[in-house]
Amino acid sequence: PDFDPNTIPKIWDDLIDNDSSTVLLNRATQGLYPPGSTFKIVTALEYIRENPTTYQNYSYNCNGSFRVGDSKISCYHGSSHGQVSFQKSFAKSCNSSFANIGMSLDREAFQETLNDLLFNKDLPLTLNYAKSSAIVSESTPSAEMMQTSIGQGKTQITPMHLNMITCAIANDGVLMKPYVIDHVENDEGTVVKSFKASEYGRLMTEDESAILKQLMTDVVEEGTASKLRGLNYTAAGKTGSAEYNNIKGDSHAWFTG
Repeated sequence: PDFDPNTIPKIWDDLIDNDSSTVLLNRATQGLYPPGSTFKIVTALEYIRENPTTYQNYSYNCNGSFRVGDSKISCYHGSSHGQVSFQKSFAKSCNSSFANIGMSLDREAFQETLNDLLFNKDLPLTLNYAKSSAIVSESTPSAEMMQTSIGQGKTQITPMHLNMITCAIANDGVLMKPYVIDHVENDEGTVVKSFKASEYGRLMTEDESAILKQLMTDVVEEGTASKLRGLNYTAAGKTGSAEYNNIKGDSHAWFTG
């Protein structure tokens, strides 16, 4: 090899640094990306929290875009979804509707929900990881609020964090601490140490997780992930296409479920 492996222990910290150019960057835990429409899970949760008895009455007429002042959010490929409910807005991943929903939310309450879901906070991980970031405040401009509502703008998340939120939804709102080692054996095959699943805490109520599970099931049954429909088990999830530069068509493809 054209390198000296004996120097690796000395430069290990530099090799696993969160810098995106680092050789050993673990993109699952250290890679920060715009979540795109997968973030609609978070926006939907906040809307449900603010409208626990009336969210099902939501209705919006999508003509392909949503505008506030000079700022405009367009649906994917400019498609028009017509009259949509809250459920259909999520299933079809309607950007216009979710920008409208985002503008209706209480900014302070939204930030509390982001905190509940561990944005801008330490994660219960023993692996090296980067902190996901999403910030909403009373001073957040309308254009930025609209972008945040659909997972664009300044919001960034690691794949691990997104899947931790998804796992909490699947687990009735309770987040388990991720771990990668089941047990350690000595040279004779005797188990010297075992690791077991343990709870981190509750990210949302059981009722909230049940609503989100149904919304994510509808994404598969009648929405943007319909290619997964017809499996011999029930699938639930959320798709996302996250733009990351000014070049048209460049986007990160997401699915969490």
